[in-house]
Amino acid sequence: MENSPEKIVIVGFGWVGQANALALSEMGYAVRYFDPDPPKHHYADKYAIGYERINRLEKVDALDDDATWYIVCVGDRVSEDGVQDTSFIRNALDSLKGLKGGIILRSTILPETLKDLCFDYYVPEFLHEKKAVEECLDPHFFVVGKRKGVRNSPSFFRTWRERAVKTFSGTPEEASYIKYLSNLWNSMRIAFVNEFGDAIREPKSKEDLAAINRVTDFIFGSKQYLRYGRAFGGHCLPKDTRAFARMLRDSGRNSAMLDGTYESNRMHEAKQGKYPNLPEWFSEWLPSEKSGRQALKDLSRAVIRNLKRPGALISKVTKSGKQ
Repeated sequence: MENSPEKIVIVGFGWVGQANALALSEMGYAVRYFDPDPPKHHYADKYAIGYERINRLEKVDALDDDATWYIVCVGDRVSEDGVQDTSFIRNALDSLKGLKGGIILRSTILPETLKDLCFDYYVPEFLHEKKAVEECLDPHFFVVGKRKGVRNSPSFFRTWRERAVKTFSGTPEEASYIKYLSNLWNSMRIAFVNEFGDAIREPKSKEDLAAINRVTDFIFGSKQYLRYGRAFGGHCLPKDTRAFARMLRDSGRNSAMLDGTYESNRMHEAKQGKYPNLPEWFSEWLPSEKSGRQALKDLSRAVIRNLKRPGALISKVTKSGKQ
């Protein structure tokens, strides 16, 4: 909050880092970021003013003390054969060793890799690119994996927990399994409905698409990720499916379903090049019902924020009036 002694440093200012920074700034926290590369502002169309409140640090430890929280949002890389490269994440965590502040890891990490990394809390993100800031403000899932014997959690955990649809507290490994379960379930649903839809007819026209969805919608009700359309893509689903399947294969466990999911999606991806009329699959959490008490709390927070930053409120009203 505005009067909170906590200082937040986002380490890695890409899609996830910016969503966290903008959301926490909207919640009233003082946020800074560190990234050696000049960032592209991914959410500037909605949050141009928000970016003005978030300054870059020349050194990652410039604000270090006991009240500092480092939120590591550095991405992994996964090869086509499923090998996860966490070197950038490890380098970011290594740069924080010996500092006074606490470390929150938000990067996507396979559960068996977490034991070798240094952090206090593992809090995987469940964000969709188009609604990432909003979903960081009001999480669908708030999942926390806590290391034994670490410091008390930051105050914004309490806010996220209150605003989340579902919460979970456990070990970092459990948190990682939940992250992968969410993404892999999405990728499997998309691949299955597309493969089944391909069996009904070729999607040459709008009429063909309607005929396919007439069948699938009867069972699935046109729910998220369960409507015939394009193959899954983006930053997360393809790489996470490959990485988890590779982890299973390397340990001698069954990966047949995930291997099939990725191959089925790859084949459908080739088909969509022939049929550009295929619609994009649903890619955001459905809005949740809020209690009256929570709605009043959210309204109160918004009023307080805007009273303390009247310029931002005037800008929003002016922008709204132009639309």
